[in-house]
Amino acid sequence: MKHLQTRAFVLRTVDYGERDTIVTLLGRDCGRFSAIARSAKTSRRRFGGGLQPLRCLQASYTTRPQRELATLTEVKVVVDYPGIETDLEKIALACYATELVREVCREGDEASATFDLLEDFYGHLSRESALAQAEVTLRHFELRLLEIHGAAPSLAGCARCGLSTQAGDKYMCSRVGDGLICSGCRHQGEAVGVLEPNALYLLRGYLTLEPLAAALLADASARMQARRVIEASLAQIIERELRSRAMLTTLGLA
Repeated sequence: MKHLQTRAFVLRTVDYGERDTIVTLLGRDCGRFSAIARSAKTSRRRFGGGLQPLRCLQASYTTRPQRELATLTEVKVVVDYPGIETDLEKIALACYATELVREVCREGDEASATFDLLEDFYGHLSRESALAQAEVTLRHFELRLLEIHGAAPSLAGCARCGLSTQAGDKYMCSRVGDGLICSGCRHQGEAVGVLEPNALYLLRGYLTLEPLAAALLADASARMQARRVIEASLAQIIERELRSRAMLTTLGLA
């Protein structure tokens, strides 16, 4: 039996019997893993209020050979995010990011970059006051997550030949998540969308977090196009519709 510790985020909890809880976590040192928290519903000393999303934890657990589930022995809350917990819109954004990470990460895969990204996202979201800026933070999170997992859309040039875009070019975008496609690389009959320059500027700004002009952020058409480009790329790495997207749709962010 191994005794281990890691900083972790809770991705999901499921009740198991009358007293226990099965917890899916993202550990910075060990990636995604599942553990049983015995007597989690009654032991405040060992678990307190830590077994829920939107908290950074120090998790202590044990593993045994040939057992899929670890045993969670104790958690301590290292960081919480009060700026999220009191705002319904921020809760919706944070729940979506959490569910997205749970779907993208596989057990056993290295996930320190994803952990750091989720930690930064929670921190920025907790501090922000305007929904418009929260949307920028969300799009940055999505694009960086795609980048980390090798599925980011090409935004600098053609995804197939690398030809750089030039001012005044007509931007075409793959509908299957590849990003920009030049006219020379477009396959006969291939479905593509024409991307407005403002949408491309937004996507690049989302990725780099460079300051974006207020007029650009107010361009609803460009924001919608940028969102669809990201969604097409995400569709290549997630296998089901995320339940948390329903609330984003209500907020006009999905």
